[in-house]
Amino acid sequence: MAQIDVKLTITNLKKTKGNLAIEFYRNVENYTKGQNAFKKLYIPVAEIDKYETVFKDIEPTFYAVKVYLDTNNNKKLDKSFLGVRKEPYGFSKNLDPILREPTFEEAKIEMTEENNTISIKLNNNKGDD
Repeated sequence: MAQIDVKLTITNLKKTKGNLAIEFYRNVENYTKGQNAFKKLYIPVAEIDKYETVFKDIEPTFYAVKVYLDTNNNKKLDKSFLGVRKEPYGFSKNLDPILREPTFEEAKIEMTEENNTISIKLNNNKGDD
């Protein structure tokens, strides 16, 4: 099977400081544990509302994506004691469960030659979307 290029677009980057963490998963176990992402990026962001990148020559299969804006640069998504996310975040399919992450099954998207784009709008539970 031929490899494909997948375009990922992240929007609603209202914060101008921090690093955008992008984690691209292709199996349940790694996604659930938040480990061994197939592709992982940690990009400084400043003065932008949108970030785009292309993952080149990847296998056409199912992927789930987690994204967050690490505003304090501690390389983790900060949460309250109740589990509510304190930093802007997003998931493939733009899922937004408040107190949990969507499962791999909920978030997965089949990437094919015809369906090769993922768009994620960052959410912010503080109500300033």
